[in-house]
Order: sequence, then C-alpha cells, then structure tokens
Amino acid sequence: MRNFTSTQAELGENPLLGVTPIEQVRLDTYCRDEITKTLRGLQEIYRNKVLLKEIQDVLSELVPKGTSWNDGRKGMDLWVIFVLGTLRLSCNWDYDKLKSCYDYHHKIREICGVDLFCDVDIVTGRQTIHDNVSLFTKEIANKISKLVVAFSHELLFPEERELHSRCDSFVFETNVHFPTDLNLLKDSVRKVLSIGGKLASSLKITGWREVKSQQKKFHSLYNKLSKMRHSNSKKEERKEKRRLEIEEIIKDYLSVARAHLLKARTLQNSLDEECPKLQLNMDYTDLFIKQISRRVLNGETISPDEKVYSIFEPHTEWICKGKAGIRQELGVKVCVVEDQFGFILDHRIMKGEQDKDVAVEMVRKSKELYPGLTSMSFDKGFYSKVDKDGQNNHSRIEALEVRAHLPVKGRRNKAAQERERKEAFVVARKQHPAVESAINALESHGFDRCPDKGTPNFERYAAMAISASNIHHLGAIIMAR
Repeated sequence: MRNFTSTQAELGENPLLGVTPIEQVRLDTYCRDEITKTLRGLQEIYRNKVLLKEIQDVLSELVPKGTSWNDGRKGMDLWVIFVLGTLRLSCNWDYDKLKSCYDYHHKIREICGVDLFCDVDIVTGRQTIHDNVSLFTKEIANKISKLVVAFSHELLFPEERELHSRCDSFVFETNVHFPTDLNLLKDSVRKVLSIGGKLASSLKITGWREVKSQQKKFHSLYNKLSKMRHSNSKKEERKEKRRLEIEEIIKDYLSVARAHLLKARTLQNSLDEECPKLQLNMDYTDLFIKQISRRVLNGETISPDEKVYSIFEPHTEWICKGKAGIRQELGVKVCVVEDQFGFILDHRIMKGEQDKDVAVEMVRKSKELYPGLTSMSFDKGFYSKVDKDGQNNHSRIEALEVRAHLPVKGRRNKAAQERERKEAFVVARKQHPAVESAINALESHGFDRCPDKGTPNFERYAAMAISASNIHHLGAIIMAR
C-alpha cells in the first residue's frame, strides 16, 4: 500500500504528537546552504494545495500498475520519495549521504513528515531509499519541472507575461574510465568470463572452474602490455626491436582473448536459450580484437564512427569543445534553455547531434511548453547556413514566432549586420553569457557526472537534475525576498 503523506493531518484533524505540519516547519531564512534552499522550495510547493494536487497526480505514476494503494505492506510515502529524489540531485549526494541526512538531519525529517516522537530513532535502509527513488522516470521528472516553473512564474513574477530565454549546450559526463582499445578488450573479456562462469555453475557445465584465475592472468598480461613503451632511441634498429617486442605481446594478448571468446561461444551454443548479456559482451570482445589487429598489426586508422568508448555506458561520446585546458570530455552533450528569471525551461540530450542540429527543435519544444516565449538567444555554434530550401536556422526560428538572437557564423552580409546592430539584439547578446552561470549551477547540483548506469538511468538522472535545480532556485528566490 502507498500513501502520499501518511503523517500529515487532514483539514480539521489534530496533528500527531511528534509531527510538525510541513507548512509550519521553521527554516532559517538567512541560511545560504543548498539544503535549506531546497527544503524551502519544497515547502512552498506543499503550501500551494492546487500545485500539490497536480504533483500528487504525477507522483501517483511512480506506483507500478496493478499495485494496490490500500492493501499489502506499507511502502514509503510518495512525498518522502519526492523530497529525497530532489535532495539527491540538488545537493549532488550519493545514496549513502542521502540516507545519513534523512536519518539524522532534523529539518529534512520535519519536511518529510517523520514522527520525531515515536520514530525518532528509526533509520531507513539504504537499499529501501535506492529502490524508491529509482522509481522516478524522465517523464515524471519533466512533468514536475514544468509544473514548478509555471507555478514559480505565476507566484514570483505575475506581471511578467513575456519570456526571454537563452540557449546553450554543455557536456554531461558519464562515469567511465579513459578508454583505449586495449583496456576495453580487458573489460569485455572479464565480463565474458564472469557471465559465462555463473551460467556454467548454475547449469553444472564443466570447464569453467578457474574463471577468477583466468581473469587475473589476463589482467596481468594487460598490465605488462600497458607498461611497455616505444623506444626513444635515435637508432632505428633499437626502435624496430622494441616495436616488434610490443607487437609480440599484443599478439599473445589477442590470442588469449580469442581463446576465451571461442570458449564462450561454445557455451552459448550449448544453451537452450541465448543469453543476451553474454552475447553482447562476446560481440564487444570480437569488435575490439578486430580493431586492435587492424590498428597495431595492419597500421590502419580506426574511424570515430566505429569506436565504442565504454562497454558499460555505450552512449558515451568523445567530445572536444576546444576549451582551455580540456582536451576531451567523455559523455553526452546536453542543451538547456534558461529564462530571464533563472529557471530551466527545457533540456535535450544530444545523442550524435551538434548545436546547429537542435536549435530549431529547442525553440519549437519550448514554445509548446511555454506559449509566452517571445525570444531566444544563442551563440554562433547554433547557426547553420542556407539549406536546399533556402532557409537557415534563423529564418526557421522566426517562422515559429520567436525572435532569434542568433549571430551569424563567419562573414556577415549587409542584412545580418543591420540585424545584429538592433538594440534588442545587442541587449540579448549582452545577457546571453548568464546561461553559463546557469550551467555552472546545474553542474554543482548533480549535472556534472552521472553515477547511474545505463542509458534510461542517464536520461532519468538528467531530467531529475533539471527538476531539482528549479525547486532549489524557487526556494532561493523566496528566501532572498
């Protein structure tokens, strides 16, 4: 069974002995800590009963279909799940820190509605918090974010009907190690042996008893190979001798990998049903064996389209944005739209896309979500040249009835010069760098590196980070006032 809030008194009822009504929780208005600002934003949401009902309807989607609301063992309240999910992203905590603060932080327990008289010493299991917060989906987080932003506009800026926005992109990093084809082959062989060993053990198939020993031997061979360095000698014969030594070790490395792959294929063929995880890692192993052979033994150059940068996070991309001191970043680019009040209106995960590919779509989506949007500023990376239809990104955006403050890339013609000299364009361009501050705030509130594994969890984490950031910003504005 599930409740939205099981400890809060209904209208006309007396509150429980140790429970402070959430609307009456006292927070230090001079505190600059992110926890207090986030809690203030959550408290304001709870005080508005219309918004609270809408969020309650959205959060009801967390409960799996077919699960009874009234029967069975009592589960965590939906309000508590919402508070913990917001705090995790807003404060950039892992689950251990989230559990500790939920158990021992007095104000968090009050906002969650914990009975501080009867349940003062009760703690919650880490796995319980993890399983409940993981019920969030990106769709639920996006709906909550839209409700919070619309409510914030109406509450804080009721006279402002026009929205002027700024759009930019940044890299949302994945939690992966630096990729080389050699260590990726090591990872894939390790997973092949691990999955194959478990299958063989459960089905009582012989020949897989020494899995851990084989993993250690293969890892030792990789360590030996990773420590080899090409000779810096000026004598060509010494350089050639070292190159041949490295090639011989790589041949041994590939030979052992092929043997493990052949053994796994034999196991796969003996099964009644195919094991998808084993097959996936076998495919990765075969891919890296071929790429290493082509690169080292045949002297070929592997194109970026063929490369995989992580077998655990296959959506990872190698991104070079040309920033000072940052040669490359491993992750996925994310485009965000911020309004003049500092709220994030929309975001888009750019899988294999560049800035110029998403400019029009970002305007279209933001206009659908917020009809009051009248203008959006960009940097030069979002500009595209005239296509076969005779249009560029600027004209396509203007067709959506949104003023596009989009500077031309390269040499400007007379029309572009006149457009960029207009007062509205100059003001928008001066305000545009503020989006960098918003991106920095997002990275401080969980949007720097994703600890969750898998593409769906990556997308969910990004959506929850946007929602948490907007709630934190709502609380910060209210406390400042």
